[in-house]
Amino acid sequence: MPSSRKNSSPEIIKLGGYLKKLRKEMGLSIHDAAKTSQLTAGYISRLENGQFKTITAETLVKFSRTYNISVNLILERAGLLEKQDDLPGLATYLKIKYDAPFSAIQEMKIAWEIIEKKYQNRLHKTPHKQKGLKDNQPHMR
Repeated sequence: MPSSRKNSSPEIIKLGGYLKKLRKEMGLSIHDAAKTSQLTAGYISRLENGQFKTITAETLVKFSRTYNISVNLILERAGLLEKQDDLPGLATYLKIKYDAPFSAIQEMKIAWEIIEKKYQNRLHKTPHKQKGLKDNQPHMR
């Protein structure tokens, strides 16, 4: 193992690798991520390369906010937490199910907002009973 990882934990190596993947998917440099997260670029680089034994909850929350992804999803995708059984939100679902890139998730959120506005009254009403095919066909004499 390289000397830079001798004090690392396998969990931090997985987590750091996933955080690096997220950052790159978003098109952020380490300096961009550092500015947004209020962490140093050096810290982010060392974490992404698995050079720590632990990470604080506060730091994980900073990454969550910076990358706009829940802490649970970060831990799930890094292989550190089992998937939850309850239904996720749209962004979480797209990330888990399709490993969708951040930009695609943002576009889907916008599309969903448009759909909600268009069908606002219809989405929240109880569906009516559909008529059978015979009722929809023209009457023959």
